[in-house]
Parts: sequence; C-alpha cells; structure tokens
Amino acid sequence: MGAERERVKQVTAGSSALRLLEERLRQWGEQKSAQIVADLKVKEQADELTLAFCGHFSAGKSSMINKLCGKAVLPSGPVPTSANIVSIRSGAPQVLLHPVDGSTGGNPGVIKTTPDRLQDYCRQGTEYSAIEVWEDVPVLGNHGVLMDTPGVDSTDEGHQAATRSALHLADAVFYVMDYNHVQSENNLAFAKSLSDWGKPLYLIINQIDKHREQEIPLEEYRQQVESAFREWGIHSAGLLFTSLKVEEHPLNQWKDLLAVISGLLEQRQGLLEYSLSRSMHHTADAVLADYREQQEEERAALLEEAGGSAAEAVEAEIRATMQEEASLEELPEEARLELRSRLDALLGNTNLMPADLRDAAGAYIESLQPGFRRGLFFTAAKREKEQGARLLHWHSLQQREITAQLEWHTLQLVREWAEGLELWQEEAEPRLKQAFPAVSQQWLADQVKPGTGASGEALLNFCRTLAAEIKAQFRRAVLAFGEPLLDALPPLVEERRAELARREAALRRQAAAHAALAALDRAAAARADALAAL
Repeated sequence: MGAERERVKQVTAGSSALRLLEERLRQWGEQKSAQIVADLKVKEQADELTLAFCGHFSAGKSSMINKLCGKAVLPSGPVPTSANIVSIRSGAPQVLLHPVDGSTGGNPGVIKTTPDRLQDYCRQGTEYSAIEVWEDVPVLGNHGVLMDTPGVDSTDEGHQAATRSALHLADAVFYVMDYNHVQSENNLAFAKSLSDWGKPLYLIINQIDKHREQEIPLEEYRQQVESAFREWGIHSAGLLFTSLKVEEHPLNQWKDLLAVISGLLEQRQGLLEYSLSRSMHHTADAVLADYREQQEEERAALLEEAGGSAAEAVEAEIRATMQEEASLEELPEEARLELRSRLDALLGNTNLMPADLRDAAGAYIESLQPGFRRGLFFTAAKREKEQGARLLHWHSLQQREITAQLEWHTLQLVREWAEGLELWQEEAEPRLKQAFPAVSQQWLADQVKPGTGASGEALLNFCRTLAAEIKAQFRRAVLAFGEPLLDALPPLVEERRAELARREAALRRQAAAHAALAALDRAAAARADALAAL
C-alpha cells in the first residue's frame, strides 16, 4: 500500500512538471515541443511501455515486428507514409489513422478501420501522421506497445522527423541493422544519437544467417562491432544476433530478444518514470539548443560588429574619447599656458652668468670708472681701446652662454611643444632662430648705468638684472612666435573633433553590439533557469 502511495506521489509530481513545461513552451511559442510534452502527458496517463524499433528499410525491422506479433500486422515492405509512426497494441482488432491535418473530409477526428484494410490506406500514406493498430499480440500483454518508425536511411525529411519525435515516446529502443552494414557511418551515427538519449538501447544485428565462420570467426566479428560502438561512444543495454529467414540458425538469439522484452515489461513502472524524465529533459535541452541556434545568425552579426575588444575595454575607450572631446574646447588656451609654463621652468633653471662671465662684465665696468688707467702713459686712446677689448671679451662670453643655455634648449622646447600639437614644420626652425633677440656689444654697453659697481654685491646685482632682462626678451620672443602656430590649431581641433566623433560613434555601435550579445545571453540563461526550475 505504501509503495502504491509513493508511486502515485511520483506520478503526480511528474504530471505537474510536464504540465508546467508544456505551459512554458506554449508561452514561448514552441508549439511543436509543447505538443511533444502534451504527448508525454497522455503517455504517462496511459501507463504503457513503448518499445520502439528503428532501422534501415532493408534491415528487416517491420518483418521482425510482425514476427513478434505472431502475424502480419504491418503491410509487407515499408509503410509508404511521409511522416507516420505505427503503434501496435494488444486488443480487439482495429486501426485508427490520424490525418496529417487532423481532419477527414473537413470533419475533425480520425479514421477508424480494420487491420485487413490497412494496406489500402497505406497507399495514401502521405495523408496520415500516425497509425494505431490493435491486434491480438500476446507478447505485449496489457501494457506494452510496439512502435515501428520510418527507415532511418530515408531521404524524406518527414520520415526523419517522425523517427526523432517517436523517440520521445519510446521507453526502450531496438535498433535493427543488416549484418553486412553494421559499421557503416550512417548506422553508427544514428546509433550514437539513440545512445545519447540515455534510454535503454538494444542493438540487433539481423540476418545473422549471412555470417560465414570460415571468413571471420563470430567472436572476432563481435569484437569488431563492439569496438566500433565504443569508439563512437555508443552505450547499449545489449547486443543481439537474429535471423528471421533461418529460425533454427545456431546464432539466432530470438528467444533472448523475447526474454529482453518480457523483462522490460516487468520493469514497466520504473522504466516509465525514467523514460518520461529523460524525454522531458531532452525536450528542454532541444528547446534551448534550438533557441541558441536561432540566435546564431544574429549573434554572428553582433560579434562582427562588436569587434575583438571586450565590452569593458570598449566602454573605457568611449570614456577616454569623450574626455578628449571635452578637452578640445580648452586646447588652444591650455596649449598657450603649457608653452608659458615650460618656458618659465626652462628660464628659471638657466644660469646665464657664470663666474668667468661676471668677471668679464666687472672688468668692462671697471674700465668705465673715473680715474681708470693702466701704465704710466695711459692716454685716452689707450683707455678707449682697453674698454673696447674688455667689452668684446664680455660679449663673446655672454653670447656663448646665450647660445648654449638659451637658444638650443628653447628651440628644443618649442619643437617638442609644437610637435605634440602637430603644429611643427621644419621651416619653423630658422624662423624661430631669427626671432631670438640679438644681444649686441652696444646693447650690453647700454645696460651699464653710471655708478654701476664693478665688484662685489653691486656686480652680482647687475648681472642678475642683466640675465633677467635677456630672459625676458627671449620669453617675449618665444611667446610671440607661438601665437601664429596656435592660430593654426582651431582647424586641427575641428578635424580632431570630427575624427573623435566618428570614433565614438563606431565605439557606441560596438558597445550596443556587446549589450545586445549580453541580452541574448541573458535571454538564453533565463530560459535555461526557467526550465531548470520545473
């Protein structure tokens, strides 16, 4: 009694999961998959164990089913329908044919007939999606169903779809193969697809009467077959050899096949629960796989649009581009301030008055002092000549410092600054040199005011003042030189702004593609989570 209550509880839980799955699939518009789940619900209530037979047309599959039935239930040869499944149950003889469009002459319903008329209806097989047959089939008992599927070697897409859909309803699968074609790639590939369902799979090698022991020992043949199945990752519940043509053949395992079927029927309840679970999960997995496949074309286009960069890198580049765009507005003034700042730093660190130069300046100033004379006969002409020589020496040293400490470094500074703004041209160098102030002997002489001291603190103050004036002249000259260069900046700024705008637009398309990809991933994940929660 307790075991029965537990079974009822499990069936109820399974029914609830199937109902929720069907509802969810219909919400998503997955009508074909929802119908499969609806069929599973019907199957669960029917409490029947379905044994599906698959195989090539020439493998003897239908003949094997007829032998299991003990009579010719199925028409001779393959049933000529485009998408039909034949289900055989034990009971009072009758046949139900389910039209493809669900109608008979415009009226809904199925066609009911007798087994002896089945051959006639099969001549219009393309009109029927499924056929149900009842005959007296003792091997099936009250809860068994034999299912015949279209040949797996059919090129008709309807046949192939029918075979795939039948596997949802199958609780155990018997794959019938011709002795001579067991290891064909077509056979192995289909057997692998059956194995992947996880339902009990029995491999039947029919027409074992074709075996010739002198050509290859049976054990070696079996090892070759089993090795091929292992290499393909095919897991089976058993491998059987049969012969319908030579029933007394010593290798015929027909009785073993009957025993397998009997054992499966005895384990009906456990197999049904397991099979329904596998079909439910397989349907859910197939829905997710189809959904992702439907996304593939869109995903491929989005991946191409997104480029090779990660989403975070694209967002970072967008921010950097926007920051540069914002900074362009202030670029001319910032460039002007940068030149001024760098120039002030250079001038502030430049020493134009080393000791030997100060001494030379002091010597000249000394020669200007009243009463300056050298030697006993120091005439006015000699005085003037001495002053000229001392001024020349001072000027020579001063020009040395200006050239080495100011002109060269200032030229490098302006070049680097202008190149950073893409404003530098080689013809600018001679123009800048020409713009540098000229420090002549006369100018130096004019800087010495009456009363200027020739030594000590007075000389130091004079040299500091002179250096500051020279630097000020250079500063004014360089800043004035920079203005025409800056005048060329606005067009470049506009060009750069347009370039950045194009870049930002491209980056935003990439970002949008990344966002769309993420949305696709979230949608797929949401579907997976919704299905996992059932």
